[in-house]
Amino acid sequence: MIDRNHQFVNDFDASKQRGLIDFVSRNVRELNVYRYALYNFVSTNLSSRYRRSTIGFLWSLLNPLFTMVIMALVFSSLYKLPFSQFSLYLFSGLLPWNLITASLLGGSMSIINAESYLKKVYLPKIIFPLVTLGVEITNFLFSLISLFILSLFFGAELGWSILLLPLALLLLALFILGGILLLSILTVFFRDLSHILQIALLGLFYLTPILYPTSLLSGNLLNLIKLNPFYYFINLFHLIVYEATFPGWSEWVACIVLTVLSLTLGVLVFQKKEQDVIYRL
Repeated sequence: MIDRNHQFVNDFDASKQRGLIDFVSRNVRELNVYRYALYNFVSTNLSSRYRRSTIGFLWSLLNPLFTMVIMALVFSSLYKLPFSQFSLYLFSGLLPWNLITASLLGGSMSIINAESYLKKVYLPKIIFPLVTLGVEITNFLFSLISLFILSLFFGAELGWSILLLPLALLLLALFILGGILLLSILTVFFRDLSHILQIALLGLFYLTPILYPTSLLSGNLLNLIKLNPFYYFINLFHLIVYEATFPGWSEWVACIVLTVLSLTLGVLVFQKKEQDVIYRL
């Protein structure tokens, strides 16, 4: 009897593992087939964002530049720090934060907003969370130009550590993708989740050292902030861009562990519930 139970558990675990592998391989194959649809969705979303605008995509550069200059003027005066120094600190934290919030908020509604497509033609459901991420990463890359312009204007030194920026962005993008996959499914079943998410992200923004340097923090408050998973990714960007230093192994390992956890949870929930989504739209 014990052997049979043990065999049943092993068979159940093996079937779950095969199901996950099949899910991943199927979506990889389908994304290859529908890669042009993915590209068209991303380009259409980007075009519609600046449709009938005189300067179009330049707003992707000017918007973050003007916003961050104003914020840097206010908070550098408040903390009595040099504007040129604090602005680079602010920019290097605010740009990845904007990528996080825009991706998670947009991604949480990606399946719901795709209802008209999903009910008419077959498309892999995972394509819509990926569209949101693709759009926001493109905007992030445009915004990076603003950061480099500001750095050159104030004579900031960007060291060799800047070569690690693509790796940091890749880790952040995969971490966000896990969150989008999870939220896009959960929001279909709990429509209030998108509103709760806005409030939660606002609270986490103030628990992430973007508007203030970590040197001002100590004790319990610093320990509280380190419970925020976004802290480790923002810190990675601060080290690479602002401090122009190579992050240590502890910084990389923390981000890698968080990315693996996020992706694993997102993929498992998406795999389990994607077939039920169409009945809840």
